[in-house]
Amino acid sequence: MEEEITTFSIGKYAVTREEYGRFVDDGGAVPLACERPNLQDPRFPALGLSWENARDYAAWLSDRTGRAYRLPFAAEWEAAARGGLDGKAFPWGDDAPGDQCCWGREEADPPDPLDAHPPNGYGLYNMVGNAWAWCQDLWADIADDAPVNTPTGLEARVNRVLLGGSYMSGESMLYCAYRHEDPPDLQHVCLGMRLAL
Repeated sequence: MEEEITTFSIGKYAVTREEYGRFVDDGGAVPLACERPNLQDPRFPALGLSWENARDYAAWLSDRTGRAYRLPFAAEWEAAARGGLDGKAFPWGDDAPGDQCCWGREEADPPDPLDAHPPNGYGLYNMVGNAWAWCQDLWADIADDAPVNTPTGLEARVNRVLLGGSYMSGESMLYCAYRHEDPPDLQHVCLGMRLAL
């Protein structure tokens, strides 16, 4: 499915625990992972976020700064993840991940600080691994297969797109083009966000 991409900006890093914490302090939703001892480092990505949490954070930040922050669309995220390497599997090329990103860990393990691995060709860090990134899109609007995930009881038709894999993902989920679907109210310790303009 060919998707048109217009000019956009995307965060150099995922939203951090420290950044999301300011939203929580201002009355925003507390993420699932907020109290986990292994996730307390303020340099870690904010984890345990639902799509709704991510959307609300973007709206809050927009209100505070006067800039129109939002979640990226899947096509934008994928283009940014490739870092200018069109057609390559990963942000660094086609070589297996190895230690290029944070992946293959257990839930009890921590992710890596946001600058622990080299950036891609656009200077973006951790586009794969570390934390799944919620995207703006409904799965049904961009995928060829019907949405099916219903772990929270919501109808699958409202499922949103996630990209990038996480610190808990296997290699196959780290491909730039790999997309996953989940309901917008799902919170899990591997789910985070990166903002776009």
